[in-house]
Amino acid sequence: MGLPVTVYRSDDAGAPQFTEGMKPSELINVLKKCLVTGYGSKAAAGWSVAFEDAPTQQIVFRNSTSLASGSFVKFWPRSAGDTVRGVVNFQSAPFLTSINPDWATVNAAGWRCMFGSGYYVKHWVIIATAASFYIYTYGDSPKNTVQQSTYHYLSIFCGDIHSLTPNDATRFTTVMGPSESDSSITANPSWTDGLTYLNDNTKVCKMHQTDGSDYPKQMVLNMPYPVYHTLPIRVVPPANHLQFLSPVAIRQLYYSPQGAGVNFEDSQGVNNNLSTLHPYARGIMPGLYQSSFNGYTDELLPLRKDFNGTLYYLVPTSHLGASNLWISTGDWYA
Repeated sequence: MGLPVTVYRSDDAGAPQFTEGMKPSELINVLKKCLVTGYGSKAAAGWSVAFEDAPTQQIVFRNSTSLASGSFVKFWPRSAGDTVRGVVNFQSAPFLTSINPDWATVNAAGWRCMFGSGYYVKHWVIIATAASFYIYTYGDSPKNTVQQSTYHYLSIFCGDIHSLTPNDATRFTTVMGPSESDSSITANPSWTDGLTYLNDNTKVCKMHQTDGSDYPKQMVLNMPYPVYHTLPIRVVPPANHLQFLSPVAIRQLYYSPQGAGVNFEDSQGVNNNLSTLHPYARGIMPGLYQSSFNGYTDELLPLRKDFNGTLYYLVPTSHLGASNLWISTGDWYA
């Protein structure tokens, strides 16, 4: 049985808002209202706040302990002060005991990631369950089209993947591209960071062994269809146009059925082709689908489409091109 999905939007009645450019405290407020407390007529997604230091804009969220893995993710500003367009770090782990952990000693932690809001970030969409959520952002007109040019907009996934392994102890992660090391403590975020410039084989996170042990592998997304981030495709399909929607898988970067060494084996020396501790294909991204159709370049956000009676939200694209990534509002993990 899957988990129900709730869509939260900045244009909902009673929804919390961003100043143009977004402050860290505003992001925390939005996440709390969507995940933990609810707002207006919208019930919360079913997460909790494990730790918070409001004066320094630090917070640790935990997904549901009964419907999900009960894992943790921390958000905190890179620099002191609640400034517009401030850079925010975030990092996940199966278990945290304080708001300021020594990440070098935290078991099975993910990469430290970062985002900045960019000049035009004003509006947001969060699509969430008790186990995970996606967030993407956009601006006031004319910065509210599917193509988001080369401006940086916040867009990430956080939570449990839909793992192929029952009770996978490290299925909680954060996903954005590119993510292959701890983020810089000085560099600025790029317009290519997030969910809006993904391709097949994009490095998006590290994951550990399914029994909860710390043994990281670089993970990538498996996307079956071409993407055209830099090519405008100003086409909207007719209502009866058929699109094939494929789940987006998450898998290890390296694969060789007879390969040896750390890139191909788990901690017990079993190749990832056979391993149950570190299987090559870990699972799928919950609710995320890639369409065989590319287009919608100049359409306005948020863009929704009904596929077989279920609404899907289109993920924006960086640069000037088209998008074919959709987030389902039907049950996830089914």
